[in-house]
Amino acid sequence: MSQLGKKIAVLLIAIFVVLLGRGLYYYGGFYRAPAVEMPRFEWVAAPLEPSTEYSDVYEKGKGSILLDMAHNNAFEIEELNVLLSRLISRGLTIEFLNSGDDVKKELTKADAFIIACPQKKFSKEEREAINEFVDNKGKLLLVADPIRGTEINSISLKFGLIFEPDYLYNLKENDANFRNIFITKFKENEVTKNLEKIALYTAGSITTANVTCGIALVDENTFSSLIETRKELSPIALANESKVLAIYDFTFMTEPYNGILDNNQLISNIADWLASPIKEGKAKGESLE
Repeated sequence: MSQLGKKIAVLLIAIFVVLLGRGLYYYGGFYRAPAVEMPRFEWVAAPLEPSTEYSDVYEKGKGSILLDMAHNNAFEIEELNVLLSRLISRGLTIEFLNSGDDVKKELTKADAFIIACPQKKFSKEEREAINEFVDNKGKLLLVADPIRGTEINSISLKFGLIFEPDYLYNLKENDANFRNIFITKFKENEVTKNLEKIALYTAGSITTANVTCGIALVDENTFSSLIETRKELSPIALANESKVLAIYDFTFMTEPYNGILDNNQLISNIADWLASPIKEGKAKGESLE
C-alpha cells in the first residue's frame, strides 16, 4: 500500500472511532422498544357504574350441562367462572364437548347445551343433532359478542335467530363508552324476572322470525351500527317455546362487569333457566314491564 493509501486508511479509521465513540456516549447503545401487551378486546372500557351487592338465591337440582369447546370458541374458560359456579351451586355437572367428540352422543347425556363465541362453523350433522336435542328435551344457550369473531349463525339460523354483524350504541346515556348500553325494558319471563336495569358491553342486535322473541329491548336513544330502520332492537331473545336462549353480549357475564346494576340477577336467571326442566306448552311473557 502506498504512503497516501495508508494515510487515507488511518483517517477513515479515526473518523469511524470518533463517530462510534460519540454514538455510545450520547445514546448508550442501540435502543430496543419494550414489548407492549395490547388489550385483547379494545372496545371494552372499565365500568363507571358502581358494583352492587348481590346474594344468589337458588334451589338445588340435578342435571348435566354440556359446554362447547370444539369450535375454536373465542373465550377463556375462566371468563365463564361466574355462570359455571352458579350452575354447579344448583347441583349441575359441567361436561365439555371437545374437538373430535360425537355431538349427538354427548348430547344424549346432557340436559342443556351452551355454545359461546364459536369461530368454526357447525356441520350439517351437528346442526341436525342439536335440533333433535332441542326438539326432544334439551335447552340451548347461544352466546356471541360483536368483537369476538363468531360463526354463531351457522347454528342459530336453525332456530330462526340471526346475530346481526352490528353493534348497539347510545351517545346519550352509557357506561363509560358509547358501546356500553343500558337496558330497562323487558318482557316478563323466567330469564328477565326481577330485572330493572342491566348494562351490556359491546352488544349486538338479534333478528328473529318471531317479533315476540326479543325479551330485552333498547330505548329510543340506542341505535344499531347497521340497521337503519327504527324498530325495537333486542340483544336477548327467547325462542322455540323457551328452549333456546340467545344473548348477543359476552362481557356482562365476566368479572367485574357481572357486578354492575342487575347483571348478577340476569346471570342467576340464566342459571335457573338452564337448571329448570322443560315446561309443557309455550312460554308466557308477551307483555312488557
